[in-house]
Amino acid sequence: MRTFRSILLLGLLTLLLYSCSRKGITKEEVVLNYAKVVAVSYDDSYRSALTMQTAIDQFLADPSQEGLEEAKAAWLAAREIYGQTEVYRETNSPIDVVQSENAPWGIANEAQMNAWPIDESYIDYTAKGTESHAGSYTSVIADTTLVITQEVLKNLNEKDTDKSISTGWHAIEFLLWGQDLSPPEEDKPGMRPYTDYTTAQEATRRAAYLQTATNLLVADLKQLMDTWSEGGPYRTVFENLDVDQALGQLVHGTFFMAGDELSSERMIAPVDSTDGVDGSGQEEEHSCFSDNTHRDIYVNMLGIQNVLFGTYDTIKGPSFYDLVRQSDPAQAAELKAVAGEAMARIQIIANNDRPFDYLITQESSSDTEFGPVMQSVVALQELGDQISVSGNAIGIDP
Repeated sequence: MRTFRSILLLGLLTLLLYSCSRKGITKEEVVLNYAKVVAVSYDDSYRSALTMQTAIDQFLADPSQEGLEEAKAAWLAAREIYGQTEVYRETNSPIDVVQSENAPWGIANEAQMNAWPIDESYIDYTAKGTESHAGSYTSVIADTTLVITQEVLKNLNEKDTDKSISTGWHAIEFLLWGQDLSPPEEDKPGMRPYTDYTTAQEATRRAAYLQTATNLLVADLKQLMDTWSEGGPYRTVFENLDVDQALGQLVHGTFFMAGDELSSERMIAPVDSTDGVDGSGQEEEHSCFSDNTHRDIYVNMLGIQNVLFGTYDTIKGPSFYDLVRQSDPAQAAELKAVAGEAMARIQIIANNDRPFDYLITQESSSDTEFGPVMQSVVALQELGDQISVSGNAIGIDP
């Protein structure tokens, strides 16, 4: 029979062995898990864009209303994945063109992929009298002296102004949906007819433009996938950075997206523009042709959560939040609560039965009467603040 003393010693030994076997989350583990999340999400984004490319190719081979709707559906599905990757911006990585111009892993220009808002008249015909028709140039499609190639479209992107957009997601969106000319309360996106690709003027050039812009976007996404893949050029560089530098980059991406890009550029700017030509703020809305802005906002926030908590799809690994929890449990609890509040506010927009371009017309200028859009802005800005405080808790300045 074991004595009390032997049982006590066994218990203490077990506790000691258990304590020694437990290993706290390290910064290195967080960085490696982040790299995995980035790689897998870019891989998914590329593959969803391939599906979109196939749908667009099939539509252009035999244009029909059904084929156009299938191409639109594929665009929307691909945006669900890409939107989650936008949190990787402002991280000194290949998506940031300024940081990558001379890098061996090449350039994946975010402005070439996702620039907005765009002047539609730079690309194709627009309804007379709209603000976007004020351009002093002939549209690319109408200018028959231009041969439509990927290189030409790249060189034309932002050539005249920052709204002279010729490439990327929103150029493709415009070519699929056309302008959204209906009042926001009607909850209708753009209504481009499929005959724009059959009997309409410049149908052949329009088809060439849509196909070329799509192929260029797919090529850019493949570059991102390849450079972040395991053993890829930038993945190797990133995993060999000083660990605090690498961790600082991923934290800054979440800080930038929550506290600046999503809250300010994508939400406050449209609210502020509701006194424009049509009073709807549609010119500043992110996906204004498809009325998909509510989903853009949601998946952008999902991307922020992915990085903060080390998750994506079935991946769940060591995270920034875990590091904060080890260092300052109270601050980690605050970060988690504020992130949850921001997501809850954004889900109200995502699940609303009214479109985003209608919601922004209903916003009050009084902070005591904010609607769902400005309430989300406040929550996102608080999240940005808490990301900064949390970074400081582990010795990282976002």
